Amino acid sequence: MVNTKTPRRMRNIIIGLVVVIVLAVVGGVIGYLVTRNKKTSHNGITIDPNLHQSFWGINYTPLKSQYPGCGSKQQDITDDIKVLSQLTSRLRLYGMDCNQADYTLQAIQDLKVNMQVILTIWVDGNQTTYQRQYDQFFSVLQRFGPNQIYGVSVGNEAFFRKEISHQQLYSRISDVRQKIQGLGYHIPVTTSDLGSNYTPELIGQVDFSMANVHPYFAGTLVKDAANWTFSYFQENIARQSVAAGKDAIISEVGWATQGDPDQGAVASVPNLQTFLDTFLCQANQQKVKYFWFEAMDEPWKTQQFTLLEGNWGLLTTDRKPKATIPNCQAS
Repeated sequence: MVNTKTPRRMRNIIIGLVVVIVLAVVGGVIGYLVTRNKKTSHNGITIDPNLHQSFWGINYTPLKSQYPGCGSKQQDITDDIKVLSQLTSRLRLYGMDCNQADYTLQAIQDLKVNMQVILTIWVDGNQTTYQRQYDQFFSVLQRFGPNQIYGVSVGNEAFFRKEISHQQLYSRISDVRQKIQGLGYHIPVTTSDLGSNYTPELIGQVDFSMANVHPYFAGTLVKDAANWTFSYFQENIARQSVAAGKDAIISEVGWATQGDPDQGAVASVPNLQTFLDTFLCQANQQKVKYFWFEAMDEPWKTQQFTLLEGNWGLLTTDRKPKATIPNCQAS
């Protein structure tokens, strides 16, 4: 009689091994897919473990958003927001031209990220420029509503450039505020300028103060820059604003990575790292509100102005961090 038990047993063992291998492969594939999905959020944003929401706010100028040579594209700005939303929940734009506000707000909505923006109606000596931006702001407001708009700035450094009188700017601030209220919305209206220009008179005209405070242009050594910034802001802007019952924000603060030095201030990536390490977490702990200057390098400024002007980006133009981002959650 032929013994058939051994072959059958071997066959069962082989089948069992095959089943185990198949299950292992399937499990591995499922594990890979689960892991991959953990790296990508439901809205298509690839999570970068080197990025942290450690910035209270960041100043952002989309690529090719300078009038009249507008070349901004929705996809480019959406790709910017995918990265910037991992660094902050607030952005500040500098103008309304080239659909930059439309594209930014559309990206925020499409990606379903928790972000707000301060929009700016650019102010210079050209009434045509102002009217164009003014009209565009209210068009954007009507289209998107107020929920993602933290505030609106009527101008940036208009007093510093001496392109408009104080009374003219105050009149424009009042006009924008009245028109917003007439539409049934409640959006704070302000302007941003150098800290030295933020007088009690100006504070009285805005809904919250917004001052550019740059330790670099004060010629400060980078090791002293954070403490200088806090002291200057507290003594010259925050204290007066609080006395007037108004909030205060540092609208620009940062460190350049290329360009001419300013006394003790030297532009370099290591110095950017030092300022990030000494300013960021301390500012968050002290509940100081600020917009980091700025999101990405701006090559057009290098071409039009100086190497220094174009190299303040936290990120390179291809959205790569220049330095290590401290991990300290901003409020």
